[in-house]
Formats: sequence, structure tokens, C-alpha cells
Amino acid sequence: MMNDDRVKARQRFRLCVTAQRMTCCLMLCKVCETLIQKHGLSGAEDCLKQQPTLWKEMLVKAQTPLLLDAFDIIADSLMENALFFFRNRIQDAVSSRDYLINSERQRVGKNDTIYERLDTEFGFDAAFQQSIAVKGADTSRNSVQQMLKNWRKQGLVVQTEMGRFRKIQQ
Repeated sequence: MMNDDRVKARQRFRLCVTAQRMTCCLMLCKVCETLIQKHGLSGAEDCLKQQPTLWKEMLVKAQTPLLLDAFDIIADSLMENALFFFRNRIQDAVSSRDYLINSERQRVGKNDTIYERLDTEFGFDAAFQQSIAVKGADTSRNSVQQMLKNWRKQGLVVQTEMGRFRKIQQ
């Protein structure tokens, strides 16, 4: 939160993604323009059919400093417009009691799937094995430790002894 401005901080979360998508569209347009200018419309299509990863390679080349500066310009413009036109409404919404109407935790991620698979009493090794089963073999011990730490903070589990946990919520 720059300058302790909650509205601006909240908008940064939203606008950064929008600016990123817009910049990505511009870079993809640059790739298309380059291909069409070089090979013509049907030739560009043939090139992409022959080399399916060509657009990815060209996208990396399209990331020039000038085009990457476009991200900053787009993000700044979106921020200025949002704050100019909607600051009061955003501020009222953020400071409203109803801002988080449904404060109940939503269970939708992989960590929630892991949580559901574990017994009421479980150890670190069981959590690690379930993490591998859900997330894949590249799961690290540190990521499982962080997941368990987050669950303790969220009040989902308590640590009963070293390496042992008990679910509080089902």
C-alpha cells in the first residue's frame, strides 16, 4: 500500500491483470502483423501450421523495451481513470461493513482437496503424500510446511505434537 492508500492498493490488484492482458494482446497483434507483412495472410497461416510454436518464439522477440513500456502506460492510465471517476465509490465499498458479505471460507483449491483427503488426525508425512497425489511429484517439503502453516493461521488445524496435526473444521 503506497502512501497508505487502500483504494489505490485495491485497484492495483485488479488493474495490473487488465494491463497485462492488454499488453499481451498488443504483443500478439505485433506477432500477427510481422507474419502477415512477411508472408501475406495465407502464408502466415501456413507458417503457423508448419511451426505451431512459432508464435511463442516471436512473442519473446516482440517484448521490446518500447512495448514493455506500454504496460506501464496502460496500467497508469487505467489507474488514473479508475481513481478519477470511481474513487469515492471504491472507497465506500472497501470501507463498507458489507465489503466481505460472505466471509465464510470457500473451498475450491488443491490445498482444500488435500485437506479433505486427510484423516482427522494426521502427520506431516501424510500431508506430504496427499500433496504429491494432488499436485504432482514436484511438490516440495517446504510447500507442504507452508500449507500447514497457513492452515494453522486460518484455524483449520492445530498442531498436537511435533509433526502431528488435528483438523478443527471438517
